[in-house]
Amino acid sequence: KQWYQRRVPITAGDGTDFQPQVRELITLVESQLCPDEDTEDNAECDSGSNWLLGCKCTSEFAGLEGNCKNTPCKVIQHFKDNAPKAMSDFMAANSYEEMLTVAMNVVDEIWRILCECRGVVDATISCARNYDGLVFILSGFDRTNFDEIVNHVDWETARGIVHGYLDAICGEENGEDCPAVLSNWRAGNGIFFDNTFNGVDTCISMIRAEKETKAETKASVYEEGMDMESYIDGWVDAHMKLEEKVICDADCAGEMQELMYSSCCVKRAGERLSTESMKGKYVKFFKNIWRFIYPGEAPELKNAVNRFMQMFRPASFCGAKTDVYREMNKQCNAIKA
Repeated sequence: KQWYQRRVPITAGDGTDFQPQVRELITLVESQLCPDEDTEDNAECDSGSNWLLGCKCTSEFAGLEGNCKNTPCKVIQHFKDNAPKAMSDFMAANSYEEMLTVAMNVVDEIWRILCECRGVVDATISCARNYDGLVFILSGFDRTNFDEIVNHVDWETARGIVHGYLDAICGEENGEDCPAVLSNWRAGNGIFFDNTFNGVDTCISMIRAEKETKAETKASVYEEGMDMESYIDGWVDAHMKLEEKVICDADCAGEMQELMYSSCCVKRAGERLSTESMKGKYVKFFKNIWRFIYPGEAPELKNAVNRFMQMFRPASFCGAKTDVYREMNKQCNAIKA
């Protein structure tokens, strides 16, 4: 927290408002993303007045249905209205669970906006690929690196991953509000950190997986000259052994299921995120962006991704070690039927 306060002087005073220069910048961005009605009714796009998004991007969002065309405005206003309090609450939190709850409440609203306006994904991709705003000219920054990334990225695969994620988290499942359920689910991970760092040796703690945690930490250390594919495979193997200990240990599986797998939304999300189609997209996209991560040819990631995604389906992942996840699956399937 001290590092955060020193490095990110975004809020002022008691943390309930932005620093003046930050608020001034946000107001400037808001004026670009939230045009007045006279500007919206004007069919002609003036590049000078739309210097941030540019005319092509402005046109993309204007073509969305209903209130979805106002998504950029909703996002910046949500940030302006909620970020100071969220940052203040984050810094005042007394536990990792509280910190993650604050963060997930902010993220949840953004995901809800995207769930309601799926066209925003395609519009944003189009904005990046056809950017004609004046930010680079006005700032004096060279846009060469930006263009290199935009021209190289496999946008169709990226689009498929984002839409696949939205398919997994949006809407309801068996009467449950999945975005809210999944936000609480992510915040629940904070209990692990709290118990672990407070020395509480319970099922909801990493202390019981000390050996596996040390092995994963060791496997995560990359040393110069290591074969990248072997390094990734080694880390995934160590991580999956850790997950197996945490998720599948028969003595603790009941508590784990209650905390992390007690909702049909979680089951649905795990299944949709780990389909063969989605796994293929992950591999393809990783290969596509590898040049921006590490020099050299991209390693073969198919086996590592397949193994990693197994934990998203805990019933099959744990196998005969426990049946609590299979029982939860049966309950969800019965309700759906």
